[in-house]
Amino acid sequence: MSNFPVSNSSVTLGIENRPFEAGGKSGTAEICQIETSDGLKAEVSIQKFSDGEIHIRLTEFLKTPPPRYSHLIKNGTMTVQVREDGKWVALLRALRPGGREHPTLNSVSLEELDMLLDYKDVKEWLESLGFELGTWSELNPKAGKFKDSFAVAIDASKGNLLVLPWALTRVIALMKQLGKPGVDVS
Repeated sequence: MSNFPVSNSSVTLGIENRPFEAGGKSGTAEICQIETSDGLKAEVSIQKFSDGEIHIRLTEFLKTPPPRYSHLIKNGTMTVQVREDGKWVALLRALRPGGREHPTLNSVSLEELDMLLDYKDVKEWLESLGFELGTWSELNPKAGKFKDSFAVAIDASKGNLLVLPWALTRVIALMKQLGKPGVDVS
């Protein structure tokens, strides 16, 4: 197990691996955990389906979550693609207000990512963990939509580290109410 701080949260990777079934498909999941300073404690899994799909998602609240996280299970999935060189690539989209009554995944700027990371340089942080950072079209030759959105790529052997930008763009974005007037950056 490895523990990483991400802004106002702590993410523990590699708690256990277990088989799972979802939507009629099966696979294996690496179980991780996130705990925040405002009371969220939840299980996050890196789900590797037998057909090659990879998703990172919150799978279970381990205690009653603060209301701001109520849509995280529905709206917070990060889909991972595998490039021809074997690296895992994923879009960086943040949960924020976007025309619905609950937060949805929307584009995010480097400045907003820096703010979410407590005004630290998110590019430097990601690179120190072994990520490449660029646009979706730069990192994913098969990019269709969202070509100019930011994305990350990492060696498959370190793929579980994708839970860290997932936590930043989902959990921390909700915690700090990204996109709302009077954003809480404490």
